[in-house]
Amino acid sequence: MSIIVALWFGNGRGGTWIGSDTTVCSDNIRQSFGPKWTVRPPWAIGVAGHLRAANVLFRGADALLQGLSDPDEFALRARAHLQADGFHGAADERGPVDLSQIVMLAHPEGVWSIGADFSVLPVPPGELWAEGSGREVALGAGYALLRAGSGMGGGEILRRTLEAAIALDITCGGEAWTCELTAVSAQARPAAAGDRGDARPDPARRKGGA
Repeated sequence: MSIIVALWFGNGRGGTWIGSDTTVCSDNIRQSFGPKWTVRPPWAIGVAGHLRAANVLFRGADALLQGLSDPDEFALRARAHLQADGFHGAADERGPVDLSQIVMLAHPEGVWSIGADFSVLPVPPGELWAEGSGREVALGAGYALLRAGSGMGGGEILRRTLEAAIALDITCGGEAWTCELTAVSAQARPAAAGDRGDARPDPARRKGGA
């Protein structure tokens, strides 16, 4: 159970901001985990859904992103990584395989939502996007903040969006974590608790939600 968010301003108007809550759920218990994103400049990967998916994709981030040409290539690589770890769709499934997780891919020049069936949805510039159990709250908060005309920067908009999801969705928790991917330096600049890179091992290999 998660909330992951991203905001790409486009056209050199502020870079790309990413963020998440910092807990995972196992049944009715919440535990500290850290950011739901892993950053390999200039790319970043966010995961919502199965904790195991975060483990696999964060651990394999270097291979997933090395020499990456576009989001479609990333979607194919991510699917292959998960299937190699034992993920599989329904036995009677027709059409694209559905592995029941949502991934987001971010870059200083764009944001993409990678669906459970590995479809690729580009996010328009200036639109905050969210995935995970707190998605509805975050989308509503982000929509309001972007149109309030307050002059807030991307980091502040994401922080407030995450705080709304953490406050109102019982499956989100911990601190709001944000990070900027800048077009100029192609480096990630953490704005809160720093990125923790590789995913932590599964706690006792429990079935949890990232």
